Amino acid sequence: MPFDTSTSQGIAPFAAYVCTDQGAELARTVLERSGRPDGAVHGGGLSGAARLCADVASAQIVLAEIGKIPVSMACECVTEMSASGVGVILLGEHTDIDTYRALRNAGALEYFTLPANADDILAIKPKGPAQTETASQPAPSPSIAVLGCKGGVGASLLAQNLAFHAASAKGAQLRTALLDADLQFGSQAIDLDRDGTAGLFEALNAPDRIDETFIRATMDHLNDGLALYSHQVRNGQDALSYETGLSQVIAPIRACFGAVITDLPRDVMMRHPELLAQFDAVALVIPSGFSGVNAATRLIERINAEAPDIRILPVLSDLRRDAALSPKVVGATIGRDIAATLPRSDAPLIRAHRAARPLIQCQPRGPYAKAVRTIWKAATADAPQKAQTKQRAMLKRMFG
Repeated sequence: MPFDTSTSQGIAPFAAYVCTDQGAELARTVLERSGRPDGAVHGGGLSGAARLCADVASAQIVLAEIGKIPVSMACECVTEMSASGVGVILLGEHTDIDTYRALRNAGALEYFTLPANADDILAIKPKGPAQTETASQPAPSPSIAVLGCKGGVGASLLAQNLAFHAASAKGAQLRTALLDADLQFGSQAIDLDRDGTAGLFEALNAPDRIDETFIRATMDHLNDGLALYSHQVRNGQDALSYETGLSQVIAPIRACFGAVITDLPRDVMMRHPELLAQFDAVALVIPSGFSGVNAATRLIERINAEAPDIRILPVLSDLRRDAALSPKVVGATIGRDIAATLPRSDAPLIRAHRAARPLIQCQPRGPYAKAVRTIWKAATADAPQKAQTKQRAMLKRMFG
């Protein structure tokens, strides 16, 4: 074919198949910036490229315009071309997420809605060889649940502030997801004065069908580093029926973010203990009273039975004084040291709630912010050491 397939300036060679003037102009710009201004732009669009699949296979990447063909036919064309080893980048007028997902699932490297940017197209790289099973995998992002032993101890407040700390430029600087598992009331969205994210219920209803595109499109992006999933059931909806999907959505969310913080009501955890397998650590928020300590003991027993490797961080809350038991007494009763104490911060907390902002933003150097940093450090510390310990234990079981 007339397109020169040799690589220039490290950029993969393109063959272009378009069906509109707008697509042709964009294709010429791509060819010029790839160092091949003399490359031909072909007509026929995606369907034409698919018919000439044997001829275009020498190109590393084909830039093709969908045109007027149905999405189902476009997917068939992409699958056929991908099977021959050609990377396919698509142009079109569809703007809905279902079309995007269908084309990507069919094998397209990327889909751009016209008008598109030539530099964005040139940035797309062909798929490399499949990774072998022995290839080292990146460590999963931290996944932390915050669990209150009783209502009113500030567990949701801690989850919110942990998430903001994880995402903050002065904190952990991680792209963070805050997942509100209180499906009955969606308290995180309410406290932050945000609209509920209905996409959360769509994900819970069909967790096997969600992907990164869906997650990013349906979460509420509070800022550049933090996204929120929080929604509440409406009339006729049953929160319990959605809860069953929680354990299946955390892993896909975790794959998209550098950290995941889950606001986990204790009743949800007790009904769905399989959720615990999705967490590295649980911050257990305990009031300094007898019933709260009793609840903490029972919850720790349940967590140990379901997920013995999980890191449990007992956090004493002064938001409810109850019997005003000391950290030493509470720790001795539950058999674990208290990781941190959440101090009363009435005045700044009122200001934060009225502004619909996290407390650590309103008082970044206050005692509550210091406690949040301590909890984050304890929840994320020694992960490599933990992995090595587990590996040594496995080797010991195998070889003695």
